[in-house]
Amino acid sequence: MLMLSRLEEVLPALREYRSADVNPVDWDFIEREVGCRFPADFVEMSRAYPSFVLDDFLSVHVPEPGRERNFVAGVRQMLGTLRNLRDADMAHGYVPFPEPGGLVPWGDSCDGDDFYWRTVGDSPDDWTVLVAGRNDDWCEFRGTLTEYLAGLVSGTVPPDGLPPDFPGDAPTVSCDY
Repeated sequence: MLMLSRLEEVLPALREYRSADVNPVDWDFIEREVGCRFPADFVEMSRAYPSFVLDDFLSVHVPEPGRERNFVAGVRQMLGTLRNLRDADMAHGYVPFPEPGGLVPWGDSCDGDDFYWRTVGDSPDDWTVLVAGRNDDWCEFRGTLTEYLAGLVSGTVPPDGLPPDFPGDAPTVSCDY
């Protein structure tokens, strides 16, 4: 499985925000409150990085130590929005977690796109990435979050459902501490 090192390799600007120590995120609390385990690459990312924004566009929501309740609240808010879309028959058959195969959010964009894991497979590491584009594009990537992000940055994954020029040739990374 492609983990964090590949993302750091293709996105060196991310390394500026790497924590010198392991971030002690309370994953037991998060998993209990959300009702599922999370993919290993995302857990690894949370131990090294805060939430960040890729190229002033895509926000990756990462839980922060001591602020796990905020992360859970954000997940619940995005699931509520997805539930409303599903109830209005506007989710193209996708459903919010905890329904079987349901979506769990991990990010959004400044243009109104939402990013999810689709909870299919035997473990969270089998989940796929789903982009719910603001233009009603629903695009699935069969791989991990870090594979998706590294592929977007390196150009090996097309920005399906996103602006065609995202990310730029020298993507930036920003964080709010």
